[in-house]
Amino acid sequence: MRLTTIAAKDLILKTAKKRVSFKKHVTIYILINLLLWVLFIFLFKGREDNIFLHFILFVLITWTIILVGHYFYAMKWNKRMVDKEVQSLIKETMAQQEEKMAEDVVREN
Repeated sequence: MRLTTIAAKDLILKTAKKRVSFKKHVTIYILINLLLWVLFIFLFKGREDNIFLHFILFVLITWTIILVGHYFYAMKWNKRMVDKEVQSLIKETMAQQEEKMAEDVVREN
């Protein structure tokens, strides 16, 4: 059981790190996009050319797509992968324990 516990703790730690990384990514995304929109409103809103607006929209759309991918990686797909790995480790550990018990029975006889 100890191997399963250690492996489960490692998987939980990796999952937690990925989720924290995603939360930091969202925070930076929000702050940078707010800064870009504030700059646009105060510096570029009245101008004839909309180059800065197009730049902001490009950054916003591209980064949103990347952020959605990061969300699925950190929150959704990762959970399924972790669950499968934990189940695999539990089965492996159970098989090892059964082998050890069988060897102990053979030694006793």
